[in-house]
Amino acid sequence: MILFFYNIYSASRTLPNSYLAGEPVGNLTRDQLSGRVDALVDNFEGNKILFEIKDRDDTVRLESSLSGMGITVDRQATVKHAFDLGKSGNISRDLLLRLNFWSKAQVSPQYWVDWERLTGEVAALFANYNRQARDATIDYKGEWQVVPEEAGEVIDTSGLILSLRQRIDDLSNDPITVLAVNDEPRVTATRAERALARTKVLENQKIVLVFEHDSWRLSGQNLRDILKFYPKGFEKGYETSWLVLGDLVEIKDWSRGGDERIELDVRLDEAKLADFISVIAKSVNQKTRDATIAFDGEYVSQFTPAVDGRKLDEELTREILFSKVSIDNPSADEIITINLPVVVTKARIANEEINSLGIKELIGRGVSYFAGSIPNRIHNVTLGAKRISGAIVKPGETFSFNTRVGEVSGSTGYKQAYVISSGRTVLDDGGGICQVSTTIFRAALAAGLPIVKRTAHAYRVGYYEQRGFRPGLDATVWSPAVDLVFQNDTDHHILVQAVVDPYDLALTVDIYGTKDGRRVDLAQPVVSNLKPAPEPRYQDDPSLPKGAVKQVDFEAKGATSVFTRKVWRGSELLIDDVFKSVYRPWQAVYLVGTGG
Repeated sequence: MILFFYNIYSASRTLPNSYLAGEPVGNLTRDQLSGRVDALVDNFEGNKILFEIKDRDDTVRLESSLSGMGITVDRQATVKHAFDLGKSGNISRDLLLRLNFWSKAQVSPQYWVDWERLTGEVAALFANYNRQARDATIDYKGEWQVVPEEAGEVIDTSGLILSLRQRIDDLSNDPITVLAVNDEPRVTATRAERALARTKVLENQKIVLVFEHDSWRLSGQNLRDILKFYPKGFEKGYETSWLVLGDLVEIKDWSRGGDERIELDVRLDEAKLADFISVIAKSVNQKTRDATIAFDGEYVSQFTPAVDGRKLDEELTREILFSKVSIDNPSADEIITINLPVVVTKARIANEEINSLGIKELIGRGVSYFAGSIPNRIHNVTLGAKRISGAIVKPGETFSFNTRVGEVSGSTGYKQAYVISSGRTVLDDGGGICQVSTTIFRAALAAGLPIVKRTAHAYRVGYYEQRGFRPGLDATVWSPAVDLVFQNDTDHHILVQAVVDPYDLALTVDIYGTKDGRRVDLAQPVVSNLKPAPEPRYQDDPSLPKGAVKQVDFEAKGATSVFTRKVWRGSELLIDDVFKSVYRPWQAVYLVGTGG
């Protein structure tokens, strides 16, 4: 009976002989306990957290606050924890706890920690006392080289955190002694040399990403920019895991300790590689746009060109790169060609009237680029593209570039740009029109149509070799003697459509018609008989200020280019072409101002 009444009495009080931070809190009501907890915590929080660190022969004191370190004592949780001790519901166990007057029951303060703030405060507080070891690594300064390791001295973060926890448990403001320990590098120069050898092998490779006529190189500076060097197994740095109040917390451990030596690892940096692929995707990706046509019986007067939708599979591209580009086992091949995984959505021509002529699908496309062109040349390319765009070629008829474009002069809207005349670079009307004829030539080749007339340029023009095109895929025109002519030998009408991209400085010529099963095997040009360029030429130009020098042409090696084209329909060989271009060496040309 006595035990029964004692149990009822003690149920409303804390456990006898219980202590919080060394202070007695036994046999207290909840209100009394709450007051005692407030007093103890107020005293603890009202004082600074002190740290003592040996700096040579002196002892340096640093201070912070509990809130500054992201630590909050939960008073209500502490009261509940102390008051509930001995009231678990197990009557016999709780009764024994309450009648055991000879033992002390320790109650720990309840608190929570903002670990990000804590580690940030510790890093800032001891910034002047942390000289971390530097692992040996690899750096590029004109060539790859090993940067040797260097030992350091840092604070013992692990011991500091444990001491801080003890002070909180004791609600004690006693200074925390912080020890400095040697920090030894884990990667030595000898280990880094192995990674250096693999890196040099990889640098000799040229990784080429290809989609249609576009290509992107992952070599040289591009490759160097996305290589990542780090201690093997520690890609995210050296970290220590702590199990704190049930949470697994990652804390930077400046004190590495031990004599473990590890290899230097070399990998493609995931984030930088993703950025590189994203740049390619911006160039490749485009939305699908169906074509619409207005036809007046002879010409297409209004045309919205069909644009196939394209989307680069960036994740698959990343996987392919990682599988093809192995740092550990670099390929013996100097050039690694990767065809980009691009999903293409075909566009439609949505107009029944024009479809009755058989113009319903893309049968050939030509592309060329003209980056670096002066504004007048860009104007002429755009105007020439408009003049040929919308041309309809009936079955059996030929397409003549000169006939379609008409007179090329200032009176027909063309501006002066640099052309080659009698072996000199001069300003003349329509400079750049050959960009259009060249692109049509490429489209007719791709469509498998017979080329009736085509003349190569006298020398190699840099515009027609941009974005990886080889010499030989060009066609010059000079009315009336030099023309580009192809024939529509299909059973349906065909439409020639040109689009200029003013941002990418690209010209696309599309030929639409009806596919008749022909297959085009177009070989890459074989270039031989290379000859060096002559010395540069300087010629007077009164339109430039006196003394000004302007380069208007660039040197080009002489060469012979030969490529073949076979057009099949089933097993029948329809066309068997050989295109030979002989380019003479061309000198760089500079205009020297003689004007006033």
